[in-house]
Amino acid sequence: MLDNGKIMSEKIYHLLKTALDKKKKEVSSKGKNYRVILSFEKISEREEFISNKKDLKIVNKFNLIPSISVKLNESQILEYSKDELVRQIEEDQQVFLSLLEINEIFELSRVKHSQISYTGKNITVGIIDDGVNYNFSSVSNVSRHNVKGSATSKMNKHAVSHGTVMASVIGNQIRDKENKVIGIAPDVNILDFEISKSTEEYYFSNILEIFDMIIQKNIQVDVLLISLITKHPSDGLDLLSLACDVISNKGITIVCPAGNSGPNANTIGSPGAAKSVFTFGVTTKDLQLADFSGRGPISDDRIKPDFCLPGIKIQVPLEGDFLIKTTGSSVAAAIGAGMVAIIKQFKPKATNQEIYDFLKNSCRSLNVDPYSQGNGMPNLVKILENLGAIHEEILPYDYLIKKSLKVSVEFIIVFILLFYFFYFFRV
Repeated sequence: MLDNGKIMSEKIYHLLKTALDKKKKEVSSKGKNYRVILSFEKISEREEFISNKKDLKIVNKFNLIPSISVKLNESQILEYSKDELVRQIEEDQQVFLSLLEINEIFELSRVKHSQISYTGKNITVGIIDDGVNYNFSSVSNVSRHNVKGSATSKMNKHAVSHGTVMASVIGNQIRDKENKVIGIAPDVNILDFEISKSTEEYYFSNILEIFDMIIQKNIQVDVLLISLITKHPSDGLDLLSLACDVISNKGITIVCPAGNSGPNANTIGSPGAAKSVFTFGVTTKDLQLADFSGRGPISDDRIKPDFCLPGIKIQVPLEGDFLIKTTGSSVAAAIGAGMVAIIKQFKPKATNQEIYDFLKNSCRSLNVDPYSQGNGMPNLVKILENLGAIHEEILPYDYLIKKSLKVSVEFIIVFILLFYFFYFFRV
């Protein structure tokens, strides 16, 4: 005989089960509705389930992994967990922004100003965040894609959103005293996947909507930065993490922060715990692991984060002399996204595993355990040197191109003059 209690327990994701058990002790929780996501093996099974529940009010549907977001009370959750069509019920977890002299540390001037420069040209980086403010000159290379199809931002002209900071770390267009652009990968194309919300609350379902949009509209994305993370630790088996694995299998490199919940172990939320994403922890300016940096292991003893990069008091210029100092694992992840973009510029057909190996083989240890530092801190210059991509700039590359064109034109003119000279001479 099947144990229905066991089946229900297995179908209710452990974080939701813990929340339900906790609320049972609170008198005020009676009748409380929970934001939950019900997932199914197939879209057809989802549709059959919906047709059987005439009174079910669906907030949204997702196709990447067949699922629906709804609001249910405890008795409904327990009832639906008995349904054979339902694969899993989990809380629609809230995800949070983690906002709390990079070029010099990584010698990025050598990368940008090699004989052939590497600046992320022809690479598209998507940012899932609270929107990018186009009014700042640091982020002029941005186009918008939100789930509502809006092409204009309602953001206040002077608002400094978290997404604006992320875009400004990756592709900053402001120039330094030597007239060099300062972004990690300043020539990338940035896609602003703004989560349009009237309140500053973001959930799994908001990100799943964007995933569906990317697939349905076949939007070209090379690197996808998800700069949000849950407060609760993840085992990498929640719906958002699994959806990240599906997206990664389509060739998109997903980059995530490790979160700011350290220094305790097992403090990495979703989607940072997903198997396929590149998860970045935080170092100080002197390259020591930051206390607040999220740490593994993940529940199946996997090592996370994968890498660590600086993310404390990073100065980010937005307009003229206006700059902000920003701290958090999302800053480290944004730097990591820029690095991946540069690698993809040089190796457009590199798989995610190959890119991971490039980063891993360039790392220096931070002299802490792997569950805290991952593979350590990657070195982009070392990667490109190993790939034979850096050739010191003796003469400006643009100058050499212009010079060669000039010489070619001069040669053609001389050839034409000689041709006419000999032609008339013979006549």
